[in-house]
Amino acid sequence: MRGVRIKKHACISSSIIGWHSTVGQWARVENMTILGEDVHVCDEIYSNGGVVLPHKEIKSSILKPEIVM
Repeated sequence: MRGVRIKKHACISSSIIGWHSTVGQWARVENMTILGEDVHVCDEIYSNGGVVLPHKEIKSSILKPEIVM
């Protein structure tokens, strides 16, 4: 979507990245992860099916599908 930044060596698979969001270096986002608007995934984070509400920063991996409020 508009304004998304995907940094070097990040991997996105079967997921939706919301407006103005950032996926850090070497991060892996997969398995129907959905990031809301203005979500920032830090470097080297793994997300396995998380749903992240808008305006959040993800600093630790999401190992199983869950909602991050």
